[in-house]
Amino acid sequence: MSWINDLKIAVIEEDIENITTIADSLPKFKDINDAKEALNLIQEAIKIVKSKKEETLDIMNKIKQTKAFLTS
Repeated sequence: MSWINDLKIAVIEEDIENITTIADSLPKFKDINDAKEALNLIQEAIKIVKSKKEETLDIMNKIKQTKAFLTS
């Protein structure tokens, strides 16, 4: 199934924008194995998004600390 392959690639590349676009077009699955594979990929995508969110928060905090240091 092309949708699953597209999601696999987006997850491997950790491409948040593509993951979001692909997830928004979730198809109906006729095969339970395809549905389970999609579920596992979506769970992995969620982990990636959470990790990127934490990474962004850390960067923002470092910027705030640097700004505070430079203005003191």
